[in-house]
Amino acid sequence: MSGGALAAGESNPQKRAGTKNVSNDGFVSIWLKDQDRSFPGGDESMPKVERMQKLAKEFNTTVNWMESEIGHKFAVPRPFGYGGPNYAHAPEEAPIPASGRGSSHAGGRFVIKAFKAYLDKAGVPIMTGTRAEELITDDKGNVVGVRATKGKQKIEIRAKAVVLGTGGFARNKEVLQKFVPSYAPYTDVSNATPGATGDGIIMAQKIGAAEFKDGWVMGISPVSYKRELNNTLRTKNVFKDDVFVNQDGKRFVKEDLPYIVDPIAAQKAAWAILDSKDPTKSELLSKYNDPEIVVHGNTWEELAKAMGIPAAALKNTMDQYNEACKNKKDPAFNKTPEFLVPFDKAPFYAVRVIPSTMGTIGGLQTNDKFQVLRADGSVIKGLYAGGETANRPFYRRVYTSGTGLGLAYTSGRIAGAEAAQKK
Repeated sequence: MSGGALAAGESNPQKRAGTKNVSNDGFVSIWLKDQDRSFPGGDESMPKVERMQKLAKEFNTTVNWMESEIGHKFAVPRPFGYGGPNYAHAPEEAPIPASGRGSSHAGGRFVIKAFKAYLDKAGVPIMTGTRAEELITDDKGNVVGVRATKGKQKIEIRAKAVVLGTGGFARNKEVLQKFVPSYAPYTDVSNATPGATGDGIIMAQKIGAAEFKDGWVMGISPVSYKRELNNTLRTKNVFKDDVFVNQDGKRFVKEDLPYIVDPIAAQKAAWAILDSKDPTKSELLSKYNDPEIVVHGNTWEELAKAMGIPAAALKNTMDQYNEACKNKKDPAFNKTPEFLVPFDKAPFYAVRVIPSTMGTIGGLQTNDKFQVLRADGSVIKGLYAGGETANRPFYRRVYTSGTGLGLAYTSGRIAGAEAAQKK
């Protein structure tokens, strides 16, 4: 799924291309500014600015190392998917998206290809189909290896250090139910790998690693239970032209935010409202008549009845929205005028939407060397964690907006999200 684009602000590829208006400090500044649009709640001690600044410097080190040592080839730096300066380093082999931004779907496979070639040349074995199950410790509590199973064979691997890069817990319904209950119903439809069940986090906690304080779900976009209907929701402006309503027949989100799945997950039910301006979409939508998928009606009242929601509320919502489109002013959510497109051609459609997710943020607590810590702050020697397995002290709270830089994603606050939303 990964596009494979890496962020950096002062890399060799940027210097060669003469990229302007980029820097490590500039990246961190955009990141910090975006915190102002975060979902309510979260650990107010975050983000750790000094860690962010150190991380931004490591972006350049990593990109340059991948190019010079690993042999990975980067395209000329360009903006990430939602625009901004040219911080994105996409794989040169990946097709350039039509937008000219970010990286193409599954471009990450070219990053994997480069690393695989490097490891093969170095004689480093890669053991696929082998499940890591338990960390081995010595009498001092230091990690000295891993126990695993390959088929029916039990394997014990001794090592000077173990690095956990086993992903998050987006596919672990029990953990989601405990920490992010609004996302638990969508565990099985997540875009995260089926192996993202928090195994590395759980293994480390069993030997005394500190549990994360905050944990979020990284959301992507609203989708239908029927994949073939997903493109009916999208316009040239992605979802910004859409309007979404909930079980009360009311709008609940500023639709032109880059990421809107947190508010969707917080509803009992949510639908995207469409009309019949596009005959191709209408033909596809007319095939269904199920409030769990899509329903239709010649009036707002008919549509509401098919959805099972208050008719007067939906009519009032859509009348107000269409009036806002006419006036190019949205008093309810202050949506950007260019994205205020009316829905005025019957029949009307309501597509049931759910949040698609791709992973989690919230893992093992680490220091600035990514050594895993105990609750008292002491280091578990020999154990490191990265990626979704490590707690990331770079975010204060959950994003409903995203930086557009490919690093901060939509997320569901693990504690109090529903209460904060109601408040």
